[in-house]
Amino acid sequence: MKDFFTWDEITRDLAIIAGIALLMFISSHITPVTLETVGSGEVAVDLLSFLKGKIDVTQVQNILLSLQSVLVVIMVVFLAGVFWTTIKIREIHHKEHERYEPVHVEEIEAKAKLVQWQVVLDHVNSESPAEWKLAILEADSMLDEILDFEGYQGESVGEKLKSMDPLDLPSYSEAWEAHKVRNQIAHEGAATIDFSKKIARDTITKFGKVFKDFGHI
Repeated sequence: MKDFFTWDEITRDLAIIAGIALLMFISSHITPVTLETVGSGEVAVDLLSFLKGKIDVTQVQNILLSLQSVLVVIMVVFLAGVFWTTIKIREIHHKEHERYEPVHVEEIEAKAKLVQWQVVLDHVNSESPAEWKLAILEADSMLDEILDFEGYQGESVGEKLKSMDPLDLPSYSEAWEAHKVRNQIAHEGAATIDFSKKIARDTITKFGKVFKDFGHI
């Protein structure tokens, strides 16, 4: 059992009371309201006649014209508000799309390669021969990963390069030359070869050309 009324119930009850009061006023001051008078249309005719006698038509027209001007202003303001809101919603959606746009695997891998390549460049631009050596070793490791990604088969970079058609890679000879320097460093050590910063930079430049031809940097 309810112990209080909701706003909907209160509104409904007030509307019923107002309707009953209106019918009582019409019945007592204008025309009797019965089933017969309502069904015959007599109530409607008498009510219209009463209103015509009480309402100034010119005044009503002036009020309507005034309301029309006000409505035009309200409509303009409303349309401007809708336009402004639409622009703001699009800006929000655009920002949300940029913030939460899915990152594709290819984009992640490309960014990782750029980071890896920057590490190689940092090593070769140092003044330490040990870092030059490290730059070449890491660049060759990048080449190995790229060859795997491109689908070339083999147990080593050399085998993968041999499985290639040289015409598929404009910098094919540079790839071999750079890889041979890597092998000298890995198998003989930088101390046993004529190793200098120029050789290191030239070798990294060759690796860079190969990576660009593959489209990975």
